[in-house]
Order: sequence, then C-alpha cells, then structure tokens
Amino acid sequence: MSPLSRRFGAVSTLALATALATPVAAQTADEGVFTMLGRIILAAGRARVAIDTPQAVTALDSEDIEREQASTPGDLLRAVPGASSFGGGAMTGQFLNIRGIGTSSASDENRIIVSIDGVQKYFEQYRVGSHFGEPELYRRVEVLRGPGASLLHGSGAIGGVVAFETRQASDFLSEGETTALRLRAGGHDNGSGSFGSAILAHRFSDRVEMLAAITTRQEGDYDAGGGALVPGTNMSAQSALVSGSWLMSDESEQRLSFSASRWRTEGDQVPYSAYGDFSVFGTVDRTVTDDTAQVTWENPASDNPWIDARVQLSFSRSEVDQSNAQGYPGYPFAPPYSIFQDSIYAYEGVTLNARNTITAEGERWQNYLTFGGQIATRDREQVSGGSTLGSHPAGNSDGYGLFLQNELVLSEDLTLLGALRYDYSSLTATAGADPSLLNMPVTHSGLAGSLAAHYTINEAWSVFGTYASTTRLPTIDEMFDSGTSGGTASLGLRPEHARTIELGATWQGRDIIAAGDGLDVKLTAFNNQFQDRIERVSIAGQPSFQNIGRARIRGVEIEASYESDLWFGRFAASAIEGLDQTTNLRLNSTPAHQAMLEIGRRLPEQNLELGWRGTFVAGASLASGERFAGHSLHDVFMTWRPDQGAFRDIEVQLSVNNIFDVEHYNILDGAQATSRPRPGRDIRLTLGRTISF
Repeated sequence: MSPLSRRFGAVSTLALATALATPVAAQTADEGVFTMLGRIILAAGRARVAIDTPQAVTALDSEDIEREQASTPGDLLRAVPGASSFGGGAMTGQFLNIRGIGTSSASDENRIIVSIDGVQKYFEQYRVGSHFGEPELYRRVEVLRGPGASLLHGSGAIGGVVAFETRQASDFLSEGETTALRLRAGGHDNGSGSFGSAILAHRFSDRVEMLAAITTRQEGDYDAGGGALVPGTNMSAQSALVSGSWLMSDESEQRLSFSASRWRTEGDQVPYSAYGDFSVFGTVDRTVTDDTAQVTWENPASDNPWIDARVQLSFSRSEVDQSNAQGYPGYPFAPPYSIFQDSIYAYEGVTLNARNTITAEGERWQNYLTFGGQIATRDREQVSGGSTLGSHPAGNSDGYGLFLQNELVLSEDLTLLGALRYDYSSLTATAGADPSLLNMPVTHSGLAGSLAAHYTINEAWSVFGTYASTTRLPTIDEMFDSGTSGGTASLGLRPEHARTIELGATWQGRDIIAAGDGLDVKLTAFNNQFQDRIERVSIAGQPSFQNIGRARIRGVEIEASYESDLWFGRFAASAIEGLDQTTNLRLNSTPAHQAMLEIGRRLPEQNLELGWRGTFVAGASLASGERFAGHSLHDVFMTWRPDQGAFRDIEVQLSVNNIFDVEHYNILDGAQATSRPRPGRDIRLTLGRTISF
C-alpha cells in the first residue's frame, strides 16, 4: 500500500471514529432533524429513506444541483462517493464511472444504466462521450451504486444506476399560486462561460399543471491549473423541456404525466476526439441532438392493497451528425479515412415499462411485492461516406425483461429484500457486418438475482448486507463489430457475469454538538467478482470482442451528513481496487482513492449561507506503471437570498473552485501525456429570481 493510500485510509478512519465516538445518550432519534442521508430514495423500488436502504444510494435534490453551478451532468457527481465523470467535458458528452465500472469503451458504459425520467439513455461512438444533458433542467439525481439496487431498471447494471429527474411545475408553485416564472443567468471566468434559463410553470386547475423551460449555455476553452490553455474544451448548447401532469378525477388518485426534452449543440471545426490527445485526430463540424420523451400513468390506489401501479411508454434518440473533417498533416488516419468521412451515428429506442406493488400486513409485519416487465426495441444507426463501418455496425436490438422484488419488514427492525430478473435479447445486424450475418438474429438470455437484509440494532446503529448475481447480455457492437485491424464478428460471445457482496453499517446521532442537530453516517464495503468479462481485443483474424476471463473490483465507501440550525456538512470517501485476474494488472477503469469534506455555515439574519469544500485525491498508477500524483482542491461557495431592499427575492450564488489553481489530472482519462488537465481556478456567479402570481 502506498503512503498516500495509507494516509487516505487513516483520514477516513479518523473521520468515522470521531463521528461514532459521540455518547449514546445523545443518540435519541429526532424526526425534526433532516440530513442528506435522510432523503427518500425512489429509484430502488418502494420509497425508503437512504440511510435505511440496504444498498449504497445517494440522492441529490434541487438545492444540491443549483449549489454546484454545474456546466455538465457529470459535474453533479462530485460529492457522491464511488461515482465520477470523465472524458469529454463539453459538447461531446461525458463518460460515467461507478465503483471502477466505466471507461470510454462501449462495453463499460453498458454496465451503467442512465435514465432521465425513467427513460434509459445510451449512446456509443468512437472517441465521443456517451451522456449529454443540461443540469438546469434537473430537479433530482439518484445514484444507486452496485447491482443490488438496480434489478428493477434493467440487466447488466453491474456498476449501478444514475437516475435524473427533470423539473416539474409543482417545484415552483405553492398552494394558492397559479403561475410562476423563474429566471436564472450566470457565468464564470475560466473559459468565459455563460448560461441563461427561463422556466414557466402554470396550474390550470387543482388537477392540471404544466411547465416549459428553455436554456442556453456557452463555454470557452478553459485554462488548466497554472494557466495553460486547454483547446477544444469549448461548447455551445441549447435545451428545452415541456412537462405536465393531470389528476384524472377528483375521486381517483390516477395521474397521467409526461415530459419531453431536447438537448442540442452545434460546433464548427471542433476536436474529433472527446478525450485523450485529441489534437492528432483533427477537427470536424459536429451537431449533437439528444431527445427524450415519456408518458406515464400511475395509480397509487392507497385504499386498495392490491394496486400500486405504474405504466410508462418512452422514446429516446441520441444523434451525432458530423462533416467536413480536417486532419493534421502526417497523421496516418486523416481524411479520407472512414471515420472522418461525413457521417451520422444514432441510437433510437422505444420502451414500455409496467409494474405493480401488492401490500400485505399483519400485527408485526409488512410485505411489499413488486412485479412487472419491460419490452424494448433499440436501433443502432451509422452511415459514413455512404456506407456503414465494420467497426460500428448498424442493427437493432429487441428484448424484454421480467422482474420480481419482495420486501418483508418484521417488527420494524429487520427488512429482507429479494429480487429476481430474467432478460432476453435478439440482436440483428442490418449493415456494416459480414454479409452472411445480416438480418440473422442472435439471441441471448440471462438471470439476475439479489438478496439484501437490513437490521436495526437500536436507535443509533443498523447493519446491512447484499448478495447479487448479475448477467449482462452482449450488445450489437460487441457481437457484430469486425474492428479496424482485421477482426471478425464475435458470434461465440457469452453473457458476462458478476457476483457482488456488500456489507455495511449505519449510525445516527442526535443532539451531538447543539440541541436539535443530527449526524448520519453510512459505511459500505463491496466486492465484485467478474467472469467472462467482455473486452475489445484488437488482434487481426480474431473476434473483435472476447470473453477475457476474470476480474475483481473491491472497495469501501463512507458517506456522512450533518445538519443543525446554523451548520451543515458532508463527508464522502471511496477507496477502490480493480484487478484484471487474467493479467494480474490494475484495471484502468479504477478511480483514484478520494475523499471530500464540506462544511457550511448559515447566517439567518443576513439570509446568507457560506461554505468550503476540500477534495483530496490520492496518487495512483495505470496498468502501464505510469504514476499520477495526488492532489488537493479547495472550493468556497456562498448563497444569498435577501428578503428586502433592491435585491429582494433574488438569489445570488457565488463560488470559487480550485482556489489555489492546482494543476491536476483524472486518471480515468488515461495516460497523462495524451489526456487533458482539469480546469484551474474558476469563479462562478449565478443570479436567479422566481416571480409567482
């Protein structure tokens, strides 16, 4: 173990020990205290409090999202232990990583499920990010880490689930109000970025309400720590959202809701590559359009234990249209090489989801049985110079999934949670594959299951554990890709399997430093064991994707939150180790050990909130042996909500990120010589106002 790793472990252990050293007498439960770990988790099945969920889960609400003043969705994950983003920080999207799962390859991103309003999103293109979006449109983000909490969402979510929720009219309308207009604008100095947003919410009646939102964002090339300009990090994007809900009658709880959003960006002569040494790949004119739409029917039927139903029909399309590629002199793959020809890459899918929960209870027990299914079709489109690339075959994927989850609560102390899922897929290549394989379906199926338990020892302590067995079915890319180095289709590819064990403990303390305050702590250790892991193998004459053998990812996460009338704080840390057991080399998808500490102070008389955040990243090495130095980043932030004077009803947010202008890299971006340094010092200012009438 390296000295930095030992120091990381010592800091984490000291923080946890300090928190848990509080006298037992101060641990009386107080329902009036609400910490971040006390938030309700919705994406893990039946709604439950985060600290009582027998898996590692984190919920970010609108206040957290706005405090970040984020430019991209991945920026919102900075305070979530075990989760991060990397790669294209601008118009080309981002890659996500949860617990060492997530690289720039198609295989890894498919191990994480990302959804917007329940609509699963997925995109893959060579050297272009996978996830797009506008933070201003989100009201909530839930991160479920590990497969144990993800079986309701889909197969193969070995890393976990990131579930975004968009804005709703009720977020801005209080009782008695019919219309609200919310305006926000801001900017930052590093890259001369700016954004503006307008949200209009209207309540037509007690049963019908709607929201419309538009945003625009501009980002220039930023400076790294020390002042060096990082070219190719600029962006210009626009987005829009329409959402609404209709309570179908005064006598019924049935509700119909919908949302539709679009994120779009256009760039002239932007870098082809979203990550790494993008300069050698030249530039391209690129337009990215990401559409998401869904309509959902819900019937909680609170007076009927047999019905708590939800049905959703959704549509998703992500498209990249690029042209006019310009290569750099001497680069061997410059135009007219295939990937630089005028081209279109797109994923389009339609999904129908349905589920219902049956409730039963006795004197000292409650049982919640959730069951349902999913039918989905996804088209993968690609045209480059009038034909389809063998390294990006077009095709369609049709499939369905059936799931069952049962939660049994005994005497309010013991919760047992079991889940099963069966998935079937049929993959068909339509272009870009060996002609003998076109329009010939290849089918796979797989089972997944999990068993979790949560036991409350006393008012302060609880323990939990999860065992999950997960199957990830191959994708179109993995099955039919013939590569760029003479590879062949991978018809013999087997589904990928992972077994995960999680163990953890939670602690809740009240009246610790001041009357009415609260501190919640959650510690989770996990071990993922992979079999038949699917990876790209660039060897002429061999299948492009192969089952390479075994891998292991294990680690520990700590999450803590503190709240009082005047003070608030958060602590999030993760230490993860990934090993390719075939080569005995480190998995390059493994993030560096990291800890985040945030401390804030409220000044009620001044309507002011001040805070500091420190992010401490340990040194780490790639499989090649290249060493990345550890670093520490310090940020400060302020929120002011004046209630009188010229600024009445205006919200002012100011932050300074990376105060000491530290030069730093993310090890997930790959070799330092061919990756981009992260941003240096950045001052951000946002002004907002909501007018209600």
